[in-house]
Amino acid sequence: MNWRLEDRLEAAEARDAPLDFCQWPYERPVAPAPDALRTSALLYKSFALAGVSGRMLEFCDALVARLGRFRTVWGIKWADGRLSWEFYFYDYARMERRFGMGDFIDLARPFFPVTAPALDGVPHFMFSVELDAALIAGQGALDRIDMYMGNPGSAVSSGICYGVSRQGCEMRNFYFFFDARSQMQEVREKLVSNAHLPMRQLELDRLLWPRMKDAQIVVVANKRWNDGLYFSRIGIDPLVHFLERLRFPEGLTGFARESRDRLAHHLFDVGYDHAPGTGRDPVLLKGSIYGLL
Repeated sequence: MNWRLEDRLEAAEARDAPLDFCQWPYERPVAPAPDALRTSALLYKSFALAGVSGRMLEFCDALVARLGRFRTVWGIKWADGRLSWEFYFYDYARMERRFGMGDFIDLARPFFPVTAPALDGVPHFMFSVELDAALIAGQGALDRIDMYMGNPGSAVSSGICYGVSRQGCEMRNFYFFFDARSQMQEVREKLVSNAHLPMRQLELDRLLWPRMKDAQIVVVANKRWNDGLYFSRIGIDPLVHFLERLRFPEGLTGFARESRDRLAHHLFDVGYDHAPGTGRDPVLLKGSIYGLL
C-alpha cells in the first residue's frame, strides 16, 4: 500500500475531545483555526520521515476501528538517531476493561507476530507496545508488552510499569505526577532524590527548562538505568522548542513549526530520559512527544 502524507492529514473538528496523554481532559488554549489539524498529523509525518510502509497506517486504522477515535495515545520516540513509536491503551475500569492485552494480540496478528503473553488477570489501568519500522516490515516479533499499575498509598498520583514477556513480569519504571502550579517544591525534592545524578552535579534548572514553565503537570520517572522527566499540557511553541532541543529530525520539527497555527488549539505532552554528563548539563538520551489517534 503506497500512501501520501497529504491524504492522512485529518482536519480538526470542534467536537474533537481535548485529552492529554493520560486521557484526562483539558481546556483548549485557543479555538481551532479554520484549517486546524489533529495531533495525528505529527504521527503521520514521522511515519513519512521514517519511510514506513502503508502497513503501519493499516495498523493505526485497525486501532481506530476497534477502539474509536481518540482512544489510543501515541508516542513518537527519538533516540540514537532513530525514530520509533509507542501506542498506549487506557482503561481505568481495570478488571472491567473493554480492551485488554489479549484483544490487542488478536488485533495485531495480521500485522506482526506477538510473542509476549496477555496478562489481563490483574488490575492494570493501561498497557503499551513499542514498534519500529523493522517490526512493521516483518522483521522480528513484539516480545514485550508494558503494563501499568496504580500505586495506592503514594502521596501523589503515581504508577508502576512492568514489562510482560515470556520471561515473566519485570518491574521497569515508577512514575510520579505533580501539579506544576502547586507542587513544584515536591518536584524539586523528587528530582534531588535521584540515584543516577550525583548530588553535587545536579542543577535543577538544567532539568526544569524555563521554556517548560507553563506545563500544567510535571511527571518524574525513576527508571532502572536512568531517570525521566515529562512536561504535560504545553503549548505548540514549547513543543517546537522541545523538538529542537532534543534534536528530533528537522523534517518533523519544521513541520510542527510551519503548522504552528493549525496545531495551536492543542496542548501537548513531552518527555525525555537523562543521565549524568561530563559537565553540568545532563545527557539527553531519548525524547518523546505524545498525541491521540
